[in-house]
Amino acid sequence: MKKLILVICLFPALLFAQIGFESAELSELILKSRKEGKLIFLNTYTEWCEPCQEMSEYTFADLEVANFYNSKFINVQMDMEAYPGLEVAEEFKVAVFPTFLFLDGNGNIVHRGCGSMDATEFLNLGEDVLAGKGLLSEKESLYDAGERSTDFLLDYFATLEIVCLDAEKEAKRYLENVDLADLFKETPWEIFASYNWDIYSREFQYLMKHKEVFDETIGRKLVDAKLYDTFLSQYQEVFETEELHDFGMRSLLHSIKDVAFVGSDTLQAMMNLHYSEYAEDWISYAENAISLVGMSGLDDPEQLNDLAWKFYLFVDNKNQLEIASTWAKQAVDIQPEPSWIDTYASLQFKLGNRMKAIELEKKALELAIELNDDPAHYQYQLKKFSQK
Repeated sequence: MKKLILVICLFPALLFAQIGFESAELSELILKSRKEGKLIFLNTYTEWCEPCQEMSEYTFADLEVANFYNSKFINVQMDMEAYPGLEVAEEFKVAVFPTFLFLDGNGNIVHRGCGSMDATEFLNLGEDVLAGKGLLSEKESLYDAGERSTDFLLDYFATLEIVCLDAEKEAKRYLENVDLADLFKETPWEIFASYNWDIYSREFQYLMKHKEVFDETIGRKLVDAKLYDTFLSQYQEVFETEELHDFGMRSLLHSIKDVAFVGSDTLQAMMNLHYSEYAEDWISYAENAISLVGMSGLDDPEQLNDLAWKFYLFVDNKNQLEIASTWAKQAVDIQPEPSWIDTYASLQFKLGNRMKAIELEKKALELAIELNDDPAHYQYQLKKFSQK
């Protein structure tokens, strides 16, 4: 009977294991770390952070994880939006949640991790820290001591990214100390190519002015790829920014016309298309859309449908509507979605092909009902097309 009671008493503990976080001040735990020879594991979180909640509910509650961290580390956690977490966040550059900090007995960071992890990943993180494998602190020491080999720098900056620190900012600091005439050399080029995405930076401007020399030294394929990726990155940033959107797009269009590289015409067409839509210049929009599809061979049905639908709404030129209708048909042929059939039907109606439009809209309505989609729009369009 006593054995049965013992098993019953222990069973809940097996089910509800948890990392034991201490409530003492961090300064006290640092003294404890120094005394016991254990590293501190500091879990940083916020109340609103869903990945933080998932870590607490699942990963920290894993039996193997709990046993490992409870036996190997001194564990503490802090809300980064409450004191003293606010000061810790500033001191240790915590901007992503959750971030996991591993501190030594002097309060220095040995290593860090970030983001949601499952039990295996989190165990591996702790084991790597104890084994001294890939520690951020060691790489920072080598960097501060002047290590600047290509392989080391790429590994160091990659580690910064993995632990949610600003690798691009550190790469910028490195490049600021590089003479532009040395940008052709292996190490500066590799760092520039991997981490500089600012078309207004002195390095990128230098590349644009001396592209022919870079082509000969680095290789045109690599140089063109860098130019394309950087302009695309800048375009995406402007696309997602509401403030100074108009200025940003005009600046991009002005800059890209000054340099030729593989894909520049397609990028320029994308930018022109976006800007004309932003400005609601539908005459230019139609011209840019036709140009972009023609030069890129666009065959994504969703994108083709999106372009075609805007032609239905805003374009009146019959020849251009005919072209948009072929895009809509192509999208339907690839994947007959109800809304895409509706676009094709709508363009046919606008072109004066009323019976064809009715036939297509009936198919769109039938398919929408079959897929349990809201039929209201298709019913409205069908009624509109049927009126004489």
